[in-house]
Amino acid sequence: MIVVTFAVRQEGVIFERRLSQRVSRGNRVTGRLGSRDVSIYWLGIGAEDRLGLRQMLEETKPLHVIDSGFAGGIRTLLEPGDFVLANDSDSEAFCFRGGLCTARGRIVQVTEVLDPEGKAQIRRQKKEALAVDMESEHVAAICEQLHIPFLTARMISDRYDEGIPGVFLGRGMRRFGDLVEAARFASRMLALRVKLADKLEELIRALEGDAPSHSR
Repeated sequence: MIVVTFAVRQEGVIFERRLSQRVSRGNRVTGRLGSRDVSIYWLGIGAEDRLGLRQMLEETKPLHVIDSGFAGGIRTLLEPGDFVLANDSDSEAFCFRGGLCTARGRIVQVTEVLDPEGKAQIRRQKKEALAVDMESEHVAAICEQLHIPFLTARMISDRYDEGIPGVFLGRGMRRFGDLVEAARFASRMLALRVKLADKLEELIRALEGDAPSHSR
């Protein structure tokens, strides 16, 4: 089995729909992707359900865990839709295989959504940083403790000089331009969810090629 984690269902809903024989239970969806058993676990923002994830991993003992979803770009050359892997246990073997990912480097975990100035500060302090998210270091720590191979594989949703529109952060709309900005970002994310699902399928096929032929 391969486990894929997302913060919220909206990030992974397209990937979820590609699983056959889906069974949902709480924060977990289990199904099949080709010949491979796949489980999706919805972590919550900031990996709120770390305890649940740990218990599930202890029970299922998966071949790999992929922590996925979206991330804010830090490196200036990254664009929305770029697929990046963190410098964690297995990423080097898969990063540039068949053009799978754009870059490999550090993905920094933060505690809140950053605006462009917050991203610039990370870029000045951590020159090797590719992107920021709010869950990956928590998932990595659990997998390391349980000795489970893992990858952090994220798609860039916003550039280094962009912020997430305030309407998506619960701030409401203060001017008409906010509505236009939100509509553009929503349209972008609809397309990126499909692209993320495509990339995850590619990554799982690559992992499957390196895994034992039997499934658990």
